[in-house]
Amino acid sequence: MTSLKTQIAEAILLRLQAVSGLKTTSFDAVKLLASDFQDHELPAVQLIDLSETVEHEQRRAKKYWQIALEVVLKPNEFGTKSQRDLWDLCYEIERALWERPNLMIPGIIHLRHLGSQTDLHLLDPLYFARLDFEVIYYQPLVDEA
Repeated sequence: MTSLKTQIAEAILLRLQAVSGLKTTSFDAVKLLASDFQDHELPAVQLIDLSETVEHEQRRAKKYWQIALEVVLKPNEFGTKSQRDLWDLCYEIERALWERPNLMIPGIIHLRHLGSQTDLHLLDPLYFARLDFEVIYYQPLVDEA
């Protein structure tokens, strides 16, 4: 049986396929170092599991799963890069995700955007952005018999 978290992550990555130019999307194999990315993999997006809080409601739980979506961008073949390119890519990602904020999965209430940050100078020549959001959903705690 596939966990609801796996279904959510797969649905998010499926939504990200609508974003033009993204070459790599992942949640299973998060890369920790910039040097782990190959040129042909960029721009890339990876989902990072941050935390989850739970409210018990009888036979189900209302969950708040916080996820960071990390965007990695590199200069194009002409060597140009800009803050604008990073912002525009993040905007496309946000539009793709919030077009269907319940991800078309039963039990998902909503994706809630929590904030974002960018870093242009951490690991030159790469640009990074991080979009933080949470998935609010219900998960059964027991089988309904």
